[in-house]
Amino acid sequence: MAILSVCVTAAVGKAAVMDNRLFAMVGLVLTALLLAGLHLYGQHQFSLGEAAEKARWVARDNAALRAANAEIAELNTQARVQERQHAEAVATISRQFQEQLHHVKSQKDSVIADLRAGAVRLRIPVTPASTSAACSGIPAEAFASAAGRDGGARAELSAEAAEFLVGLASEADEVVEQLTSCQALLRADRQVQQ
Repeated sequence: MAILSVCVTAAVGKAAVMDNRLFAMVGLVLTALLLAGLHLYGQHQFSLGEAAEKARWVARDNAALRAANAEIAELNTQARVQERQHAEAVATISRQFQEQLHHVKSQKDSVIADLRAGAVRLRIPVTPASTSAACSGIPAEAFASAAGRDGGARAELSAEAAEFLVGLASEADEVVEQLTSCQALLRADRQVQQ
């Protein structure tokens, strides 16, 4: 019996040692599983936090983008209105310029027609000293008395000279109208830039 009790004691001792090893192994496996579960739970919570933060950023960026798009649309509308107003102003200036040019041309044609018909005559004042009588040696006072006037003498321009001067005056009027239109265009452009 002693042998049997030694064998039982040795078997129980080995079982106890095995139980301790088994218990340690099971504890180690459970600890590893617990740590792995905690890690997975932490990763899951981290990804949820990242997603929530990303959603907050996206919502903020989308709100800023919507506001910027609304401002762009408003500025585009304002620009279109200004462009339309500017185009209308330019068209008005152009129309007025064409009307004024037509008026200047019709006025020139009317004066030239009157010159040719003899209804209008162009005369220039001539001092007695510059007349041909002064050149002939007759004193200026005598020439003025002989002409029957005490005032300055006048000389009539030829039809060609009169037409030339009327044409020249008409060209000057056209230049004035062009400059006036250019100034109006510059004012209209400055209003658009402001």
